[in-house]
Amino acid sequence: MPSWMSVIRDSEKLSYLIKHSRYRPGILVAIGRGGFVPARILCDHLLLRDMTSIKVEHWGVAKPRKKAVIKFPLCADIKAKRVLLVDDITDTGETLRISLEYLKGFAPKEIRTAVLVHKATSRFQPDYYVRKIIKWRWVIFPWHIREDLTGFIQGMEAEGIRSWQSIYSELKSRYGISIKSKTIKEILSELEANEFHHSS
Repeated sequence: MPSWMSVIRDSEKLSYLIKHSRYRPGILVAIGRGGFVPARILCDHLLLRDMTSIKVEHWGVAKPRKKAVIKFPLCADIKAKRVLLVDDITDTGETLRISLEYLKGFAPKEIRTAVLVHKATSRFQPDYYVRKIIKWRWVIFPWHIREDLTGFIQGMEAEGIRSWQSIYSELKSRYGISIKSKTIKEILSELEANEFHHSS
């Protein structure tokens, strides 16, 4: 799991790659929600004031939905502009692919893509990335730790895996995730409280 500091450092490295390529975007489009943090850091390093976003839904927890769809559309004029499209990671590459095709419909001058982490399993190759993962694994960024873990744990509970010790072991063996037992216990407690609240 990347730390906040590693995300900041990698976003800075990403900005250097973009500058070195001499690409000068006029507007940055973040793919929500994963692209928000790196996009904002990139804006700072690239001295770019114009940033907007779109939201694409493709991933559940560790498994893609059947089809990526644009949930929240573009609300800015990108016609004849150089655009930088930003997300946190490529997995199947479908999110970036559908986002790129969608934005092309607004007649920008050029669009380039940037991510922090690129998986070799992706069918889409971004223009810029900092880290490459050869062997597929699930990556949890700091802004969705509990969201992802809650999804994993709920899935395990549905399989009858309920103790924090068993969940800890399964997270490590299935996804290569090492997490503090305290965090697992807190999530289990929250899920139990929510279940009690909904049943009462």
